[in-house]
Amino acid sequence: MKNDKRRYDIKLFDLEEGHNRFRYRLDQSFFDAFGPMEFEDAQMDMDLDITKRGHLMEVEIKGKGSVQLPDDRTGEPYRQPLEGSLSFVLKYGHEYNDDNIDMITIPYQTPTFNMAQSMYELTLLSIPMKRLDPARAGQTDEGEREEPAEQPIDPRWEKLKQLKNNKTE
Repeated sequence: MKNDKRRYDIKLFDLEEGHNRFRYRLDQSFFDAFGPMEFEDAQMDMDLDITKRGHLMEVEIKGKGSVQLPDDRTGEPYRQPLEGSLSFVLKYGHEYNDDNIDMITIPYQTPTFNMAQSMYELTLLSIPMKRLDPARAGQTDEGEREEPAEQPIDPRWEKLKQLKNNKTE
């Protein structure tokens, strides 16, 4: 990632007032540079829209793509579509501060800001907590479809239903 990291630098002083757009295509090698991942074969498209207004820059990142994950139930790999967005404000200040999730303060005269960490985090936040292959949804471990069980009706409700039907007749 060290050699490739500069690829995701945004030259802040070169940004024009108003909208500035960037597009990146990320593959598994991008994510592997951050360390071991729970997923494989990542393919993500990232659209960055940076709106510069004086010393403030509104950053919106939209990501769309997919990764290969192990199914929580079967352990078999499946393709998980991902989509998400992340927004924050970059502003100049006396020292770096990212304590606020919605605002990052960078020192005055900082020439670049690297977007790699933000795109990485957006992807991780887009992965669902429960990882079930949609093609296998509703199947038991033996591969048979689960049928919804008929629930017996509470006798009290049945009596109320009969009373209602008697009134309408």
